[in-house]
Amino acid sequence: MKKAVVFGGGNIGRGLAGRIFYEAGYSVSFVDVNMDLNRGLNEKHEYPLYITMGDSYDKRSVKNVCAVDGRDMDAICKACDEAEIAATACGVNVLPIITKSIAAVIKHRYAAGNKTPFNFILCENKIDVHLYVRELLRDLLTEEEYAFSEKYIGFCQSSIGCMVPAPPKEIIAENPLTVCVEDYNKIYTDKSGAVGEFPEIPNIIAYEPFSYYINRKLFMHNMSHCVCAYLGYKKGYDFIWQAIGDPEIKAHVKAALNETASAMSKHYGTDIEELNAHADDLIKRYGNKLLGDTVKRVGGDPKRKLSVGDRLVGASKFCLENGVVPEHIIPAILIGFEFDPEGDPTASEVSSFYKENGLKAALEKYCSLKLDDELYKLIVKAAE
Repeated sequence: MKKAVVFGGGNIGRGLAGRIFYEAGYSVSFVDVNMDLNRGLNEKHEYPLYITMGDSYDKRSVKNVCAVDGRDMDAICKACDEAEIAATACGVNVLPIITKSIAAVIKHRYAAGNKTPFNFILCENKIDVHLYVRELLRDLLTEEEYAFSEKYIGFCQSSIGCMVPAPPKEIIAENPLTVCVEDYNKIYTDKSGAVGEFPEIPNIIAYEPFSYYINRKLFMHNMSHCVCAYLGYKKGYDFIWQAIGDPEIKAHVKAALNETASAMSKHYGTDIEELNAHADDLIKRYGNKLLGDTVKRVGGDPKRKLSVGDRLVGASKFCLENGVVPEHIIPAILIGFEFDPEGDPTASEVSSFYKENGLKAALEKYCSLKLDDELYKLIVKAAE
């Protein structure tokens, strides 16, 4: 049986990466420091997966799994020696720690003269995360080891669009290894980051230019999710499924997706029908009640989400660059300045500044837009 190593046994590690590898016929070793999790995986060699299907769960099992202590470098190196591929799904904040384990693997392979290409799929929510990992490795490897890693170790940034809700307490009580996940099992990864032949694994789509999937995730998925949240906030909804169930909001979100789909199609020369199908799938997924996703969470941290390169302003600028007017994204930007749920410090900061200083000052401060920017003028006109 082919083997894979996944650094991080959390929700994305087990709910997405582990599931995909298992369904492709791999056995999976999870590297983690949670001893209760590791003990459970090594005792049972499987874990339950509850697929959210809107109003019910489809219970499945991911089998042929084990765990490796994240502090045991020898065991980690041995697991990677036996594996065909590895993935990380630990969170950006933990990457500096995980990279120490990756450095140990590289040192081990260098010392052994192992020149077999080995690739890491980086399932982390950070653009250019592969460059970030390489930079971290510079301080952990000798010049010779680093040169070896550039030639024989690949790092592929990925686009992760899977939503993973917290399992209900009664399900966790039944089996603490349980993961709940939406019915979505695809990882899009950067083919140009791989060394050697990237293995053909169903539902791991290696593609270049990868900016297509980075922008599709940010300007379609993240954008429309945020538009839905802000329109839902304006109407007093608590959950995303409630907001997208409102016909007026649903039509507005669909129209916003049509704008970015048109811009994506023009920019990359891709089939508009494929992008429209992706938009329809996103709207369907937002209606999944069992995800339990809240308007407060999805719209949270407007200081970041209103910034110039992010999902709303970034998507709007991308549309304008490709000859599309983002008239259905702009209203969400305006609501974003008003978004102020309890317990969100950046929302409180942004909304307070907006109330005290007005729209034009807020556009300059939080969106980095200037008086002569086309988008600045369109937003001001829409507000008027």
